[in-house]
Amino acid sequence: MEIMTTVQLADLCKSVIGKESSYALAKCLDMSPEAVRCWYKRGTVMDDEVGLDIADLTGLDPELVILWLQIERSEKRGSDKMSQHWRHIAQQIAA
Repeated sequence: MEIMTTVQLADLCKSVIGKESSYALAKCLDMSPEAVRCWYKRGTVMDDEVGLDIADLTGLDPELVILWLQIERSEKRGSDKMSQHWRHIAQQIAA
C-alpha cells in the first residue's frame, strides 16, 4: 500500500483544483498561505482536519488520509514503534 505524505496530498489537491501555487491551495482550504508553505519548506504535517478537507476534495478515503498523517507524524518524531503500528492499521483498512 502506498502511503501519501503531506506534500503528496497537497500536490494531489493542487492537481484536482487545477492550481499550481501554495497560495491557491491555501485559499481553497481556507487557511493561511504560510501554513501551506511550511509543509513544503519546513516539512510540517498538515492537521487532520485539513487532511479530511483534502480527502473530500480528492475523493480519497478520509480514514486512510488521517492514518497517513499519523504515520508521517510518528516518523518525523522518530517513533519507529508507533509508525509500525499505524502502518499496520492502515494496511488492514486498505485490505
